[in-house]
Amino acid sequence: MNLSIPDPKAHIAEVKERISNISGLALEEHCDEFEQIHSQLQLALSEIDGI
Repeated sequence: MNLSIPDPKAHIAEVKERISNISGLALEEHCDEFEQIHSQLQLALSEIDGI
């Protein structure tokens, strides 16, 4: 998974798509996907805040 964010708006669109696709995953994969999405959101917030 690439965690660099060249464009925060494009990154947010990717996160939204991942969230909408969760229902199509096997139930066993939900937790891992939520963790990955959470990591992406934390990274996006740090980029926005300039941390």
